[in-house]
Amino acid sequence: MSKEFIPYFAISQGFHLVYRNSATDSPIGPHTHNGAELYLTLTPLPDVLLRDTVQQVPAGTLIIIPPYCVHQLFHVANLTYERYILSIDVDWLMQVFGENNALFPYLTWDSDPLLLPLSAGQLSVLTTALQEFLPKAKTPSFDAMSAFFQALGIVDRLIAELAPTLFGQTANISAAQRNVNQMISYIHAHLTDNLTVADLATHFYLNPDYVSRLFKQHTHTAVKHYILLQKITKAQMLLHLGWSVTAVAEHLGFSSYAHFFKTFRRLTGTTPGQYRERDTE
Repeated sequence: MSKEFIPYFAISQGFHLVYRNSATDSPIGPHTHNGAELYLTLTPLPDVLLRDTVQQVPAGTLIIIPPYCVHQLFHVANLTYERYILSIDVDWLMQVFGENNALFPYLTWDSDPLLLPLSAGQLSVLTTALQEFLPKAKTPSFDAMSAFFQALGIVDRLIAELAPTLFGQTANISAAQRNVNQMISYIHAHLTDNLTVADLATHFYLNPDYVSRLFKQHTHTAVKHYILLQKITKAQMLLHLGWSVTAVAEHLGFSSYAHFFKTFRRLTGTTPGQYRERDTE
């Protein structure tokens, strides 16, 4: 299986925290999780893809990624970058709070991703809590649970503090990234159609080869793969809502049930029926 077709990762435990200050020879392409992810970057990120936006993100930013949000945060091979990554099984969290997700609306599957640029003081408070949490996060214990909820409490307060400044915030987006974002918005608006690179080129009055190069340069994946990834992510959300497999395949414009079945299994590692059965239990 090629690296481009490993875009979905299951989060199968309540929470998991890692700290990395390292490089990778094969960065993960655009992908999704069935849980939420709190990603604190201590290194500037030049080309972050979050659902429908490509932008630059400065060091000291907390990125809150809800479930089923297509994203890619770092794409440069063999370049060291520093980050904390807290993965959260939102279904488990809802069990803890008895389905009361009003306590954490920013972690639900239908919420928008958030970027929280932290001050030096805010960054110090959060990194201290995460550093203290790290050794406890390795094994289930009351101490680990306590450290986890302490970290979430800090995140909750940060969102409350920064919410007024986030409204109307202008993202750090280059002219080229803006062009790609317009293409992504068009793709999202026509996700049930059978879009091609030629369709995008025609709509934006651009050369198809230029569209392909520009899109790949800033999303680090091909237009065709990005469209399939977004379709399958949408399929997961509809299956989560109780839609039948056949209805999802038809709604998303797949040429046949077999094509949908094969694409879903290739991108998620499971069949749509198995996914629906597991997710609606």
